[in-house]
Amino acid sequence: MSRLRMLHVEDEVNARTMIADLLEGDVELVSVGSAEEALEACRAKPFDLTLLDWTLPGLDGGDFLRAVKEDGRAGRVVVLTAMGTPERAVEAIKAGAYDFMVKPADPDVLLDLVERASRSVKLIQGASRSRPSLSRAPASAILGSSPEVLDLKAKLELVASADAAVLIVGESGTGKELVARSLHEASGRHRSRLVTVNCAAIPEALFESELFGHKRGAFTGASADRAGLVELASGGTLFLDEVGEMTLPNQAKLLRVLQEGVVRRVGEAKDRPVDLRVIAATNRELELEVDQGTFREDLLFRLDVIRLEVPPLRERQGDLRELLEHFVSDHARSYERPLPELSEAHWSRLERHPWPGNIRELENTAKRIALLGTDLALAELERRARKQGLAGAGEANASAAATSATASAATGSSAAAPKPEDVVPLREAVAEATRVAILHALRAVEGNRTQAAQLLGVSRKTLFNKMQDLGIREESSWS
Repeated sequence: MSRLRMLHVEDEVNARTMIADLLEGDVELVSVGSAEEALEACRAKPFDLTLLDWTLPGLDGGDFLRAVKEDGRAGRVVVLTAMGTPERAVEAIKAGAYDFMVKPADPDVLLDLVERASRSVKLIQGASRSRPSLSRAPASAILGSSPEVLDLKAKLELVASADAAVLIVGESGTGKELVARSLHEASGRHRSRLVTVNCAAIPEALFESELFGHKRGAFTGASADRAGLVELASGGTLFLDEVGEMTLPNQAKLLRVLQEGVVRRVGEAKDRPVDLRVIAATNRELELEVDQGTFREDLLFRLDVIRLEVPPLRERQGDLRELLEHFVSDHARSYERPLPELSEAHWSRLERHPWPGNIRELENTAKRIALLGTDLALAELERRARKQGLAGAGEANASAAATSATASAATGSSAAAPKPEDVVPLREAVAEATRVAILHALRAVEGNRTQAAQLLGVSRKTLFNKMQDLGIREESSWS
């Protein structure tokens, strides 16, 4: 096992000498006097731990953090600064720092930090001396060749070997859990556990016991000592699914684990060290939750070191055939059914569907195709779409029909009376009218949600929820 590789970035010679004397023989230490030299050192060979002074000549600590955030070649970055203010701490964590310490560093605290980092490196090296291939990942997580998916794959490959926290964002059903599994399988921790926590499914009263474990007799029913999910993930990866569903008190408890690298079982007085990589996923807009006071900003900074966005299926229509053929083939084989045929007419119907349930809805459709046959399965898909008031690819026609009907009613004209088959269901017409109004408002204010909400006479949260319901995504330009 190789020694911990540590980079110390400090412009004061005496401070560099003090750290070198303290850690002599314990680590493979490289000391530099500027962020520019540090970046060169990282390009030459990656580090496991970086001790970073914030105020430097030329590029400062924030500039360095932003430069190394994506590739992980600086390892865990701990910021050292003489200004121990909460604002500086938040700024450092937001920029990607693993931790924050005030000068002069307490030697005992620094030695403990190095020891924890060394344990982490040994665990990863023990698991695998070489980075495993992404081909180990579940195929469904990375199928597709659309530009959106190729971009996701490239970012995933870039960050998989780093030990930084990752926040996966995307709508329900887009495959966030499979992306998390791909990250774990492609990392140096792949021989250890991936422990998944569904934050929305754990009752409030059981949260501490489930995540942190408990001591025998800690409460009624605690008949034996029990390790929690965080402890079980030590050495591997902890995946926090639906992290936006956690209550504020539980967010504070999780934040302590991430900050200190220790967990305390319910009923015990001692802390147990844990070493894990954290991956979180959410379909919520956590920045909005922070604004509303329902999600802690400091926890978001801890989780959102690297962000991966999983596109909805409607934004990667070029992958539809590959994905559906994969799922249909799998389910036909699983149910021992002949492989159904899909004609171009079938594909045309499938491509018109808006897929609000994303990959999960597509896989359910594939299962019905394998079991019921293509025609019955597509009839069921269209029945469900009508029931949900989804206009699909025909929403422009529906909108035109609704607009025409409204105009005729308003003018009292009977010259263009619609036929019964041209009448749009009320829910569909209302949904389309709402969608058009929101888009008009957003374009009028170049995408500013607060101003758009004011124009529409609703709260920002109501606007956000409507956008989610109607599948309105952020656009690079609202012009």
